[in-house]
Formats: sequence, C-alpha cells, structure tokens
Amino acid sequence: MKSALLLFVVFFAFATSYGQTKAWDVKANSFFDNTEFGKSTVTDDQTMAGIRLAPAVGLAWNKHRLMAGVDVLHEYGSNNCIDAQQLIAYYRYASNTSLASTFYMGAFPRKEAIGTYPRVFFQDSINYYRPIVNGMSYALEKDKNTVLVWLDWTGKQSSTERETFFVGLTGRLQKKVFFVQHYSYLMHYAKMKSPPANQFIHDNSLMLNTIGMDLSTKTACNKLEIQLGWLMGLEDNRGTSNWLQHNGLFVSASVDYKRIGLTNSFYYGEKQFNFYPNEGNKLYWGNPFYRLAQYNRTDISAYLIQSDKVNAKLVYSLHSAEKKLFHEQALIVSVLLNNYTKE
Repeated sequence: MKSALLLFVVFFAFATSYGQTKAWDVKANSFFDNTEFGKSTVTDDQTMAGIRLAPAVGLAWNKHRLMAGVDVLHEYGSNNCIDAQQLIAYYRYASNTSLASTFYMGAFPRKEAIGTYPRVFFQDSINYYRPIVNGMSYALEKDKNTVLVWLDWTGKQSSTERETFFVGLTGRLQKKVFFVQHYSYLMHYAKMKSPPANQFIHDNSLMLNTIGMDLSTKTACNKLEIQLGWLMGLEDNRGTSNWLQHNGLFVSASVDYKRIGLTNSFYYGEKQFNFYPNEGNKLYWGNPFYRLAQYNRTDISAYLIQSDKVNAKLVYSLHSAEKKLFHEQALIVSVLLNNYTKE
C-alpha cells in the first residue's frame, strides 16, 4: 500500500502540471448500533460501534475523476489505533445529460455507487464493516427512472480463503406517482485452493420486485412511499442439493416529515437463507431475521443534522419476530468534505 500511494503521489504531481484539476475528499462515518437480540434463535445480540475515516486525493478532468486513498476503522474500546483498513483506488466517469450515466471501476465507496438495497439483501453491518466495493458499477438515470448493474469481488481464492463475488441489478420505472422497482443479486461462493472433501460451491440469489406509490410531491412530507412486492430466494449447494426456491410477500411504507421519519417493512412467506447454520454470514449478507417465516421491522428516526456536509440520525427500531419484540438503538453521524461540486 505504501508503494502504491507513493506511485500515486508522483503521478499526481506530474499530471497536475498538464492541466488536470486536483480533487480531494474526506469522509467520516461514526456509528453506534446496539441490538438487544439476546433471546433470538436466528441472530446475535451485539453492539457495533466505531468510526471510519476515509481521506482520498485525485485528479479531475472533464467528466472523469481518478482517486486514491485509504479507509480506516477504529472500533470503540479497542486498544488498536487502526482495527481495519481498506484501499480506495478508483476511476469514475459521470455524464450529467438528460440521460445521466455514472461508471465506477476499482475500489470505491459502496454508498456512492450501489445505493440502498433493502436489508434482506444487505444488513446494516455491511455499511459499517464492508464500505468499499472491489469491482465496477454502471448506472443510467433519467428523472426518477434508473437502472444499475454492479460487480463486487469479495474474496480472492487462496489456500485459506474462498473465491466469492456478487453481481447485482436494480431498476426503477416511475410514471407520475406510480412505480415498479426491482432489486436482485447473485453471490457465487466458490472453493478454496485444494479444498477439503466436504467443501462445496454455493450460489445465493435474491430477487425483489415491487409496485408502489410515491406521494412525496403530493403532500407536505419530505418522503411518502408505499410498496408491495414479492421476494424470491434461489440457492444451492452443488454437492448436496439442487436449486431451492423460497417465496414470500414483502410490504414496506416510509414517511419523513421535517426531522422525523417512520419506516415499516413486513415479510411473510417461506424461510430464506437455508444454509445459514453451516455457512453463516460468509454466504448471506442479509438480515438473519429473514430466516423466519414472518418478520416485521419498524424504524423511528430523528434527523438531528441535515446538510450537504454533515448528517446525524438517531434511530429506534422494533423487531417483531419469533413471537417476541426486540429492540435496537442506533446513532449514525456522517461527514463529507471535498473541493468539488457534488454531481
């Protein structure tokens, strides 16, 4: 990493002499998320807390940007100065025409390129501990109509590590207040080099199709959205099973008014994540509560700070599952400073 950063500094100094604009940004994300799931049989009780700092520098010209930096994590209470680090190094192309396109390739921030998937795909801890995508993404956007394809290579094959990657697709088509929404991904969970005899390739695919209404512009609310859809999981263990299919009903509603937000999501159907007892969150990155046939989550949010540079949100969550009510509290503070105009 030191050699790569030194090389980039030399390149940066050379390239700026030929007319490119210097670019820099600093991102910070501090999180405190306390889950009270002690009596659950499908997920763990834990407190996730720490701060991530991600400085990056680069060059910008026309519609292009080349950035390099590092994302470091310090967990609250740790004796280590840095508990984890990830390289940031990516190329970005952005066209702001009537049909806007954005392309990323390299190691880039997850939130910038992939956006927000429902928690059945990615639970909250993914943003805390896996904020960098290694791969590429391409998005097209016109008004409120969008399509996005992406690849995230999450594991390099070795004698101790499996080869793993995600490929994903999302899209939204909106006409006036009505919309259809699609989310999907496939995770390929391959073997190690010279694997043990009982190690098999897994494939884990999820797909969610919804129809809904976006009433944000028709009311005084900052956001008012309702959607109803069908969740389908497809997965296999190539050594012991054929493809298994799990289906269920998914309903969600979200309303934000001034500095208060309320979101509710409900799932009813077949249990997802069949191989979780053996493979756990290495194979499944979604919320483990979807291993149940029925699950409801309600989030009550207070937006303490809202600006281009600083955002702070306090969330109290109620999880109805296993005929019990579980509690969760979270405080998330994010800061973004840069010297370029936000596209």
